[in-house]
Amino acid sequence: MLIRLPPDPAGSNPSVTSAEAWAGEARRVLRERAGIDVVTMTPTRSGESGTAFWITDRTGAVTLLKVMPGPDAAGHLRRVDGVAARLRNRGYPAPRCRFIGQAAGVAFSVQERLPGSPLEGDHGRPGRAAVTRLLDDLIRLNDAQEGLGDGRPGWPELITSTLTSGGDGYCVHSTLRDRPDTRDLLAALRRIGARCGPAIAEGSDFVHFDFNFANLLSDGSAITGVIDVNPPLLAGDRAFDLATLLFYDYDHDDLRTRLRARLLHLAGPRPSSAYLAHMVLRQVDWSLRHHPGAAVTRRHLGLARLVMSDITDGGPLAPS
Repeated sequence: MLIRLPPDPAGSNPSVTSAEAWAGEARRVLRERAGIDVVTMTPTRSGESGTAFWITDRTGAVTLLKVMPGPDAAGHLRRVDGVAARLRNRGYPAPRCRFIGQAAGVAFSVQERLPGSPLEGDHGRPGRAAVTRLLDDLIRLNDAQEGLGDGRPGWPELITSTLTSGGDGYCVHSTLRDRPDTRDLLAALRRIGARCGPAIAEGSDFVHFDFNFANLLSDGSAITGVIDVNPPLLAGDRAFDLATLLFYDYDHDDLRTRLRARLLHLAGPRPSSAYLAHMVLRQVDWSLRHHPGAAVTRRHLGLARLVMSDITDGGPLAPS
């Protein structure tokens, strides 16, 4: 079993041997403190960072183990668990946390496995029929996030800084700057950050921050789960999560129209433009760095061009 752990707080990269040692320590902690006797630990399909694993215990029960480095990672996980509990009280299907602990100085949580399958379809495309059918439910879940931010400030700076200077491990500007075919795109994104960032207000909502179709589960008739609930812990604008959905559906006329109308209603034109620009930067950077020759990357570049034609040519995003 190969396990890739993230850098530890001191910045060193653990070897496979130390990762195996961490896994053994995690098994011991789970057995002694949570009563979970782990038999298998398998990286999740979407766990490109090597920090999420399906674990099976001796009873056959399957749960999700998520690893998080950092000096206050355990505290972060506990605060996220508190937010998830408040979301569930509003009917939001966030997973329950069974255990939060540490092994060799690295924090981890064990969450229940929710029913259903991701709304993501083939080659990274959303399952259009299901999304169209469930869009009212998705908007209802987004509304349930209202007022559930943890109260910390910094939302406008988070979005604006990614556009003007880049993020930490994501929204990396050099990826676009170093390619002739995306250099102009980066310049446009920076201009949007400078122009639209000041219009973003401090918020009070819970923001998932990765509200994409791979993290939305359905049984075909309803949304059965919203997974990867691990956002930056600050109060923000839930409309950002609608911008995430909108980016991946920008080539579908009906869904684009409905999502864009709701986004504009909640956030207004300039913040909406900034949110979409952030999604362009985030996804194009990630796809080019990790999957440069893949068909899904070509799709993401196409979506980016569609979005940018609306938020740059005519100024801030406006209703069509």
